[in-house]
Amino acid sequence: MIAAMSNLSPVSRMRRAAIYAAVFFAFIDNFALLPVLGPRAQQLGGDPLLVGLAIAAYSLANLAFDPIGGSLADRLGRRRVVIAALAISPVAILVYAFADSLPLFFLARIVHGATGGVLGASLFALLGDAAPVGERGRTLGRAGALIGIAAVVGPGVGALVSTLYGSSAVFIGVAVLIGVGFLAVLPLLPETLAPSGAGSTPGAWRRIVADPRLRAAFLAIFGLEVAVGTITGFIKDGLIVRALAEGRDQEGALRYAAGASGGLFSIFGAIAIAMMLSRFAGRVDRRGSLGVSLVGLAALAAALLLLAVSPGLQTDIVAMLLYGVGYGLIFPAAAGAIAIASAPTERGRANGVFNLSFDLGISAGPILGGLLATLTATAAVPISPFVGGLLLVVGAAALLPALGRARA
Repeated sequence: MIAAMSNLSPVSRMRRAAIYAAVFFAFIDNFALLPVLGPRAQQLGGDPLLVGLAIAAYSLANLAFDPIGGSLADRLGRRRVVIAALAISPVAILVYAFADSLPLFFLARIVHGATGGVLGASLFALLGDAAPVGERGRTLGRAGALIGIAAVVGPGVGALVSTLYGSSAVFIGVAVLIGVGFLAVLPLLPETLAPSGAGSTPGAWRRIVADPRLRAAFLAIFGLEVAVGTITGFIKDGLIVRALAEGRDQEGALRYAAGASGGLFSIFGAIAIAMMLSRFAGRVDRRGSLGVSLVGLAALAAALLLLAVSPGLQTDIVAMLLYGVGYGLIFPAAAGAIAIASAPTERGRANGVFNLSFDLGISAGPILGGLLATLTATAAVPISPFVGGLLLVVGAAALLPALGRARA
């Protein structure tokens, strides 16, 4: 990563590194807290429904503040919005540890989710501004890779700390990490939207929604996350069915499915991260999003079809390798298209809608997967992955011409 920034001045390298660090801090917190949020809500007297609502409160607030955060970043400037959100986030996390009632825990979840939405939109706008022309796809790809690393590392670290020292140590430790990280990057975070460029921009939302390049990127990332969510349950359920057919008892099948699905998604995550850090992400800037998206789409479609007809774990591994390649290509293509196609004074809003599309896809995927599994429960061959692959292909036919026009 450092070598890839060698064409910039030392100050620019440090400032971009500070933005990358802020991206990591903005996403590691919720991932690290995942293992302890449910038990903490139960300690405060929550029944299963209330615990579920408490966990969901973060996501709902995140969804609501994706576009709000983007608008604030355009109106007030990127730096001050990032600083405010990074300062509030560790306070909300500390409330998790010391809350004495479930309503206070709920309030902390909402505030924490709001800061997450604000940070996602404002940081991606900041990176889009700071990236040199010709490096936006690669820059946003690195940010996506950092989020992936946080998603892989965070839950394991949180679970380990909780086992050794208790759940309060996780909340306090994460809050301290974010606080110290905030203080470390604060002097280096640049302001990329000049005061004269910040403020009201009449018709901004209308222009963003009307731009075919931006619409294509929004729909592409939504479809990508829907597909990921759709296959998540399918993979584990398919492994259970396969294990039972091989003669394992119910308990053994569940253990096998848990271990195998964890390994498969680890492969997917590692390959996706590697692709987003590779030179392939930079081709978005040189050749536009069309070629990169075509290759990514082909890999995704092949992976989904392989999963549908897979006879064993070896085929599953190949499918998840392909899925990681596809995801690792399409994410920087779509994120890079946002940075390339949006006007600087509207880039925060555009990234807010991009993140909203991302989060809606994550939420819709498992619902669609469950619905398809229910409708096809008696089918000889599960069709959920086939349907996901077909949706991707049909969507690409409509989206790729527009994405192809997004070029630096």
